Amino acid sequence: MDPESVAWPSTEPSYRLRPPATDEAGALDALAAVLDASPRRAERVSLRLAIGRRVDLLGPKREALEAVSGHTDVTVADDHTVGTAPLTEATFADLAELFGDLDRAIVFDPDGVAIADWRDGVLRFALPEAAVEAVRDGVDAAVADRIQRAD
Repeated sequence: MDPESVAWPSTEPSYRLRPPATDEAGALDALAAVLDASPRRAERVSLRLAIGRRVDLLGPKREALEAVSGHTDVTVADDHTVGTAPLTEATFADLAELFGDLDRAIVFDPDGVAIADWRDGVLRFALPEAAVEAVRDGVDAAVADRIQRAD
């Protein structure tokens, strides 16, 4: 998941969003809004979680981690999880449950071009300008005000 290896579309402008640090739900809503607004189909997600097979991980988070780790290209170590999984509704729900422990997630279209990249509390995404308005309408006003053009 080298940032330099991520291909972004040349025909869509890039945007950046740093949701308030205390607004985990706002960040997740923004990611969902970007994926909903994108004219490109989100096919897979490359992820890195700051959690692994810990015995103190219980309940829904444990179930979500087990579901994510069930994908062939996902590896779970003692203290972290990395890999690539198809982005289905179930996978997105699992990532939503684990969002607080998500170090990085890159969502790719079928051509391997990035749609969104969540890293270090910043969401970077590429969309046609008209679609960005749908993202702004789909999130809280405080989050919408933080969307900036990146290029």
